[in-house]
Amino acid sequence: MSRSCLVACYLLLALGLRQACAMAADPNGRVVGGVAAAANSAPYAVSMQYQGTHYCAASILNTNWLVTAAHCLTNSAQVLGSTLVAGSIAVAGTASTTQKRTITYFVVNDLYTGGTVPYDIGLIYTPTAFKWSAAVAPVSLPASGKVPTGTASLYGWGSTSTTNTASYPSTLQVANNLPIISLASCEAALGTKGSDVHSTNLCTGPLTGGVSICTSDSGGPLVQGNVLIGIVSWGKLPCGQANSPSVYVQVSSFISWISTNQVAPS
Repeated sequence: MSRSCLVACYLLLALGLRQACAMAADPNGRVVGGVAAAANSAPYAVSMQYQGTHYCAASILNTNWLVTAAHCLTNSAQVLGSTLVAGSIAVAGTASTTQKRTITYFVVNDLYTGGTVPYDIGLIYTPTAFKWSAAVAPVSLPASGKVPTGTASLYGWGSTSTTNTASYPSTLQVANNLPIISLASCEAALGTKGSDVHSTNLCTGPLTGGVSICTSDSGGPLVQGNVLIGIVSWGKLPCGQANSPSVYVQVSSFISWISTNQVAPS
């Protein structure tokens, strides 16, 4: 793959677009290291859909607010015309427990400048409160400044393809036991893109490949138990390759920002 195509692929994943550099399709279409999630296993995970198509994910913070990636919020008309689909592992929202909500307001971190850069975090406001159930519930936030270690679980409806031809699941996927790797290891593995990794980011492996975030996982949750430690930000395409860590917003770096910016529009 040419260097120009590689850079373009980084940006396409970061923007959560359902397209990529042309490449032969994987006939197996297998999940990138994940499996179908059980019903109610991630009641905070929400699909963001525009005209019926999933493009990003978000996590429920409380009855009216959600957190996602800033790059999912760059097109105001799309965001305000989107539907939040909660309470269903089926992306089509076919479960009897499904709750659908509109978006009337959103906030993007002032320091986010677009693309594969730090501060990729934003908040979404829905005027109709979520109703708590086994299928719809808020995620917990970590202590401010706490740097996560160990392993974590990733949830998303993003592409499951290991090539540059995307393939999307109909059901929420989960990849468990993802190793959290040091920022130094993350930067080294990403090569020239390593300079985009910031102290407010978090990275997961494995660097041997086989498991990773992918297109349209953007904004989704990386959790330890019920605690949101990361928000999907960016990574390499094709997904799941060796030396291709997944890059997230480290939520503990933004606890004050999250609290301060949950101000409902008047």
